[in-house]
Amino acid sequence: MASSNVGNGVECAGDSGEHRQPLELYLVRISPPCRVVWLYLLQHNIPHRLIDVNFTADSLDLPDVIRQQAHREVPVLVDGNITVFEGPAILNYLANTYTHHAGFGHGLPTRYITESLCSWANSELHRAVGYKYVYPQFLEKYALPDHDHNEGMMEHGLRDVIRHLETLEQRYLVGNHYLTGNRQTLADMFVATVLVQMEWTGFKFKMWPKVDIWLGRVKHAEFWDFVHTSHKEFVAELERSRFQFD
Repeated sequence: MASSNVGNGVECAGDSGEHRQPLELYLVRISPPCRVVWLYLLQHNIPHRLIDVNFTADSLDLPDVIRQQAHREVPVLVDGNITVFEGPAILNYLANTYTHHAGFGHGLPTRYITESLCSWANSELHRAVGYKYVYPQFLEKYALPDHDHNEGMMEHGLRDVIRHLETLEQRYLVGNHYLTGNRQTLADMFVATVLVQMEWTGFKFKMWPKVDIWLGRVKHAEFWDFVHTSHKEFVAELERSRFQFD
C-alpha cells in the first residue's frame, strides 16, 4: 500500500528494496495522463513523490523542472538525471526500467496493442473528449473566444466522442471483458481515465452497454478510487452547481 504525506503534495509508494531516491512525478490531479501514470506507479509499487503543479500561479512560482521544460506541460517524471514527459513515454520508461512491462499483457501482440491504445487514448481520444468537448465548457484557456465557434467545436468534439464509443463498443468489447481480451491491461486504465472526463458534463454511457459495463469493471482496479479522488470531488462540485441553477 502507498504511504502518504497528505497536505504537502507529496506521496510515496512502498519500498522496492533498492536504496535509491523516489521518482518525482509532476502532475495535475484532474488530468487523465497524470492520473494513469500515478496509477501505474502505485499498482507496481514504484517509490515516488508527487509534486502538484498549479498552472494558474505566476510562472516564477512553477517548479524549476516545469519552467525549464520547453513545453511546460504535465505529467513529467524525473528519475535522477532522466526527465521524461508525455504519458505514454513515461509509461514506456517505467515499463522498460522497473516492471518488465508488467500490466501490458501477455505476449508481444497484446503488449503492442496495449501500447497502441495508450497512444491513441493520449492523443486522439483525449483530444475529442477533453480539448474539443469537455474542457471548453469549464476551462477558459481551452475555449475559443467566439461563442458560436466554441459551440461548433464542442459539437464536433461530441460527434468524435460518439464515434470513438462506437468503435469501443463494436470492435474491442465484442466477446471480451477488456480492450485487449479477458485480462485487464494498462490500455483499459488509460482509455477509462480519459473517458471519465465526460462525467464533468453529466454524460451517461447507457447507450453503449458494453462500454458502460467495462467501465464499471475498470473502476474496481486497485488504487482507482484513490487516484481519482480529486476528479470525483470536482464532479461532485459541478453537480452541486448544476443543482443550484436547475
